[in-house]
Amino acid sequence: MASEKKIKQFVKEAGYEPLEGRCIIVRPAPDNLSHKIVSFLKSFVECDMCVLQMCKDELVLLPFDPMWTSLRKDASLVLPYGEVQSVELADDLLNTIITIHTGKDDIRLTTQQKELSDFRMSGFHATQYAGGYKNWHKENVVGTLKALAELGNNPDTVFAFSQ
Repeated sequence: MASEKKIKQFVKEAGYEPLEGRCIIVRPAPDNLSHKIVSFLKSFVECDMCVLQMCKDELVLLPFDPMWTSLRKDASLVLPYGEVQSVELADDLLNTIITIHTGKDDIRLTTQQKELSDFRMSGFHATQYAGGYKNWHKENVVGTLKALAELGNNPDTVFAFSQ
């Protein structure tokens, strides 16, 4: 379990300026139902979750250590905002699919929706008890998704997010 304070510390140590309240838990988005089933079964033995932290000039993905459910001190992806052409959000059952379109690639991530976060893996990884119970993923997901949807050079950014 990683606190927001620890995430900010890691991001700052890596040389980036994290934005307040703009971090959520994500994982690679499956392409189809078969991939969803395989990903679900694999989740019991390996952790492919990351923290997506919005920073002043870029998006940073920090991977969780699968053995300790804490963050590894390396960024698996740093994407400058200038490379983002558009961001598409779409509800998919209990998750929201985030598709980030760049000039070269499409990056597909999935994040657990706010309402069930306390009962799912995002809540487990984002829970902290310092001074009382806090699930920072649940607190940040709606604002972060709205901020992501506004990224890009494309004025036709798709915002198909129901929350």
